[in-house]
Amino acid sequence: MDRPEVTSQPEARGSIWRNYAILIYTVVALAAVLILLNMIITEHNVRFDLTPNKKYSLSDFDKRVLGGLTHPVKVMAFVRTEDPAYLELADLLFQAAAFTPRVTYQVIDVNKAPGLAHQYGVSSYGEVVVESQGRRRDFDNARSDLLIPAILQISADATKHIYFTVGHGEHDLYDTDRNNGYSQWRGLLEQNNYQVDNVSLFAGGVPDDCTVLVSLGPRKDFLPEELAELAKYVGKGGHYIAFIDPYGSPSLVKFLNQYGLSYTDQVVVDPAYRLTAGEILTTQIPLRAEDNAISRAMAAPAVFSLARGVDITLKVGAAAPDGLQVAQESEFLRSSHESWASGDPKALTTGITEFQASRDFKGPIPVGSEIDFTPAATPHISVQQMTRLVGFGSSVFPSNQFIEMLGNRDLAVSLINEMAGDEMLIVSREQLNKAETAGFYVTSQESNWLAYLAAGFETLLLMMIAIAVFVRRRFFA
Repeated sequence: MDRPEVTSQPEARGSIWRNYAILIYTVVALAAVLILLNMIITEHNVRFDLTPNKKYSLSDFDKRVLGGLTHPVKVMAFVRTEDPAYLELADLLFQAAAFTPRVTYQVIDVNKAPGLAHQYGVSSYGEVVVESQGRRRDFDNARSDLLIPAILQISADATKHIYFTVGHGEHDLYDTDRNNGYSQWRGLLEQNNYQVDNVSLFAGGVPDDCTVLVSLGPRKDFLPEELAELAKYVGKGGHYIAFIDPYGSPSLVKFLNQYGLSYTDQVVVDPAYRLTAGEILTTQIPLRAEDNAISRAMAAPAVFSLARGVDITLKVGAAAPDGLQVAQESEFLRSSHESWASGDPKALTTGITEFQASRDFKGPIPVGSEIDFTPAATPHISVQQMTRLVGFGSSVFPSNQFIEMLGNRDLAVSLINEMAGDEMLIVSREQLNKAETAGFYVTSQESNWLAYLAAGFETLLLMMIAIAVFVRRRFFA
C-alpha cells in the first residue's frame, strides 16, 4: 500500500523550537527562583514553631537580651554532640546566632580537642563558656536555661550591687545549711548579674553604689545612728526591702511605721491552706496581685511560715518624712479568707491555737506590701527614681528549705529584679511559667475533701451494688 508523502512544514518546525525555548526558559527561571529562595533562607532564618507553648521559640526575655547586645559574644560548648541533653542547648544556640550576628558559637568535643579544652580549663563534658569584652562566665551540665542569663551577665555594662544589712541577727546568704541557709537565693541573684555583699550601717552607712538594700530577718534593734543612715538612704530615693519575722527588731518596725508600713504583732494562721499534714503556721499565700510586677510572674502561690501581717496605713497623696508623699501602694500578697492573725502568744511555740474574735483578726491578711514615694516638690518622676519600700512579714520563704516550694523562687528573684529596675528579667519567667506545671502540693483542706469524697463514693457504690443485688433476687429470681 502506498503511504502518503510526508511533507515538512516550516511552521511545525518553528513551533517545536519555540516549545523547546519555553521549556528551557521555564527550567532556568525555576532554578533561579530556587537558588534565590535558598539564598534568602540561608541569610534569614525562618522557623515555624507549632508547639502550643512555643517551646522552640525565643522568649521575649531572650529577644530583649540578645537585641540589646552592643559587643560580640562567643559561646564555647564543650559537649558530647550525641548526648540528648545537648540538643536543647544546641537549638537555643542556633536560634540566638540566627537572631543576632553578635552571637557566635562553637561546639567542641573534649577528647578531639584536648589542647583547646586545656586552654579554657575544661576537663569534662557539659561545660559551657561564654565570653565577651575579656569577661567570662561558665556553667555546667549544658543547661540551656543558663545560657541567656550568662550572656546578660557578661554583656552588661555594669554589675548592680545588692547589699544586705548585718549586725542585728540577720540571716546569712553565704550559709549553705539545708534548713537555715540562704545560699541558693544568693546563687540565683548572681546568675541574674547582681553582686551580693553585706553592709554595716553603723560602720559607714549605705554605700553609694547600692542598688537595693535588704534587711533579711533582723532580730535585734537597730541603733539610732543606723536608723539615721537608713533614713538618709530612703530620703534620697533608695530602694529598701525589710523581711521582719514576728516580734523581730522593734526599732526597725517603728521606723517603717512612719512610712506607712505597719507590721502587726500577730502571727498569721491558716488551717485551710496549710500543707498536707503540716502545722497551721506554714501555709500557702493564695491571694496575689496580678498588676504588681513582684508577684505577677509567680507560677503558683508562695509558701510562708511564721508570718506576720504588713498593713499599709498611708494612702496615695499622704505626706511622709523627709518631704516625701505617697505615689502608689500595693498589698500584693495576702492570706486566704479563712485565715486570721492570731494574738495567742503560745501560737509560735506550740503551733496550736483557735480563733477568738476578741483577740484575733480575720483574713485576708497582707504579708507582702509595697509603698512608693515621690518628693512633694517633684511628684512626676519615673518609678525607678521613686523611694520604694517593700515589707514582708516573714523571712523564711527565700531560705534553702523553702525556696523551691511552689512560687517562692519566682517571688524571691522577681522581687530583686523589680526593685533593681530589671523588669525585663521578669518577662522570661512569665513565659516559662506558662509552659510549665508547678509542683504538686495539696492543702489540708483539699486533702480532707479528697478523703471525704473517697469515703462517701466508696460507701455509695457498695450501697448501690447491695440494692441492685437485692432487687434482682427479690423480683427477678
